[in-house]
Amino acid sequence: MQYRLYVFISILILSLSGCGGATEETTVDRTQSIPKSYHTGSISLWNYLVPAGDTTNNYVKTNGEQVQKYRTRYTREANSVTEVSDLSKNEKTVYRNGKESITVLFYTNGQENGRLELKPTVDIGDIVTIKKSDCTLVKLWDDFTYQKQNFKDVIEIRCGDTPGYYQKGVGEILQEKHLAENGKIETKMISRP
Repeated sequence: MQYRLYVFISILILSLSGCGGATEETTVDRTQSIPKSYHTGSISLWNYLVPAGDTTNNYVKTNGEQVQKYRTRYTREANSVTEVSDLSKNEKTVYRNGKESITVLFYTNGQENGRLELKPTVDIGDIVTIKKSDCTLVKLWDDFTYQKQNFKDVIEIRCGDTPGYYQKGVGEILQEKHLAENGKIETKMISRP
């Protein structure tokens, strides 16, 4: 029986490979014809990066003894969210939820001055940007507590030594930045009444 199977496979290979005739070789670049999909993760970043609807979040920014309070307004449309802070009114950030990526556009005085392309879904340990970076989804908490404030369903994205925390349906709730010039930590945290 094995002999028949061997003969059958040999005949099949010979008949598919063809004989002579063509002298030119053709190569097919398969990387061009198959688009890369970034929908393999189990965590949808869009649900964490932006609020579920139009809202205004209050934040407290601390740098040593300096404390600033400000508001950030989020306006949601079908597949985009616009973020404008009263801390820097000439700047805005627009999040767009596309078919194969989340695009984050940064504007100053109405002119685009930067953009990021993020994967729509990721898993713990994945890089969240489409281009190579050190921004990684580090953890998912069911319960997260910081300075006596409790949050539910929070992810941590860490870029280098700067962690950012995002609550599902709320957006950014906390960011810590280590300042090399004075060795202190600057924090931006959502403030709840």
